[in-house]
Order: sequence, then C-alpha cells, then structure tokens
Amino acid sequence: MKKLLILNVIILTVLFCAIVAPDYYINYAVYDSLIILFIGVDWLTVLGILLGGTLLSALLASIILKRLTYIDRFLKISIFFNMAFLFFISYHATLAILSAKREYEVLLSEYRRKAESDIKNGLIAYETAGMPILLDSVVQAREDKIDSLRRSYGLATRNMGCLITAPLLKAQDEYKLLTAPYLNRRNGLGWQQRMDEQIKSIRKGQF
Repeated sequence: MKKLLILNVIILTVLFCAIVAPDYYINYAVYDSLIILFIGVDWLTVLGILLGGTLLSALLASIILKRLTYIDRFLKISIFFNMAFLFFISYHATLAILSAKREYEVLLSEYRRKAESDIKNGLIAYETAGMPILLDSVVQAREDKIDSLRRSYGLATRNMGCLITAPLLKAQDEYKLLTAPYLNRRNGLGWQQRMDEQIKSIRKGQF
C-alpha cells in the first residue's frame, strides 16, 4: 500500500507540473510574477476532475479486484484515473506549445521583414501596449513634442492595444535587436539615454 500511495503522490506532483509548466513556458514573458500564473489556472475544474476520479475510484474499488484489500484496490484504480488525466493534460499542453512555437515563427519572419523595411525607410517603430486614452490639449501637445523628438532620433512608437501574447513580445524583442545597430550608427552610442533625458525635460516643461 505504501508504494501505491507514493506512486499516487508522484503522479499528482507530475500532474501539477504538467498543468502549470507549459503555460509558464509559453507565456513567461507576459507574467509579472508566478502568482499571476497560478491565479490564471482554473483550479476549481482541476479539483473537480480529481474529486470525481477519487469518487469513481472509491466506487469501482468496492466492486472489482476483490482479491486485494479495499485500500489497495482504491489506490490502483486512482492511479489509473490520475494517469489518464495526466496524459490528457500533457497532450493538450503539447498542442499548445507547438501552436505557440508556430505563432512565434510566423511573427519572427514578419518582424524580420519589418526590421529590414524600417531600416531602409529610416524610421524604426517600437510597439507599445495599453488602452489608448483621450488627452487634454496641453498633455496632447506635450506628447506630440515627445513623438517629434523620437522621430528626430529615427524612432516612432505604435500602440498595439491590450491583446499582447508572449510570442508577440518575443518577436518584438527580436525586432529591437535587429534595429539596434542601425539606431546606434544613426544617433551614436548612448543615444537612448540622451533621448530619455530630453523626454523627461519635456514632461517637466523644461524643453
């Protein structure tokens, strides 16, 4: 019985990892902390399935494998259901990972082409996330001045809205890596620090 119990604990531990790890692998770039990862899991459904498997194991243990003790029967059947749940989770996790990889490969090709095109055009576009908001005339004038400053460095920003995925963030990072040498050649080393200081001055009304 002890071995069966240990095996059940091991399977449940692997099951927990199979639920959490693939999501983290795919979306780690968009998680600020592991707490958000755990909150995003539908634990009620997971616990419901495990509880259902436990109850069904208890029921089946009372009518089959009569030559074994009830606890041994229960643990053996419980192992079967937990393994089936583990295979189910692993199958769908594998599909999700493969889908994310395909999405990233498509986005990577797109952003590589975009980097080449933007370098030729002399204007690099960094993408940002967030809900667009209406600004009053004073703030809008200040933001227009900041946009104009960025363009003098060969840089523009474009809001992508709130629907940001990990593959998209990784593709955007690759775009920045590809365009960084061009911006360094165009503006000289340390250009971003200079630009950031000028932006701070604009926001303080000193520029």
